[in-house]
Amino acid sequence: MLNISFKLRKEDGSITVEASLLIPILLTFLLFLMSLVKISIAEMALQESVSETAQTVAHYSFLSLVIEGQIMSSTEGFIDDLTDDQKDRFGNNEIANQLLDKVSDGVKGEIPAAGELIDTHLAEGAFEDAVRNKYEDKVGTSDFFSPGGIEIIDHNFPQSQGDSDVRIEAENELRLVLPFFEKEINIKKKAVERAWAGG
Repeated sequence: MLNISFKLRKEDGSITVEASLLIPILLTFLLFLMSLVKISIAEMALQESVSETAQTVAHYSFLSLVIEGQIMSSTEGFIDDLTDDQKDRFGNNEIANQLLDKVSDGVKGEIPAAGELIDTHLAEGAFEDAVRNKYEDKVGTSDFFSPGGIEIIDHNFPQSQGDSDVRIEAENELRLVLPFFEKEINIKKKAVERAWAGG
């Protein structure tokens, strides 16, 4: 009879070495995937916020056109009354009448449209606040998503004469932090909506 005996080696530390090599790589890969998902969520939230703001502004822009029509008709009537009054004072002076007509047309041409006034003085701040609020409702507030970092870089409010589209372009700076890696990422989103003019 053969007596065969085997002596087993101790292999207590072999799994520890393999795990110590693989776990950091796997964790880095998982963090990278999570960061890509967060960037995608931020992009979708910014696009939705910009689009919803543009739709709302386009829907209610007819109010500015109504106000503009009322202001223009009353202002033009007032200027016409002044011009007619001055013409009466000069009598039948042809040169004075032509000069007054030119001045009247020039003054009427210089009255800004409601859309121009809103676009120049109000739109950027109002658009920025609206986009920030909608964005914050979608993703909340955190160091990564940072709703306070949203800036409007281009905008247009519809006007009765000229461009009748609402255009909003916003950007947000995201700070991506991974082990041994840090990067600033700018995302830009744009929305264009046709203004509703009533009717």
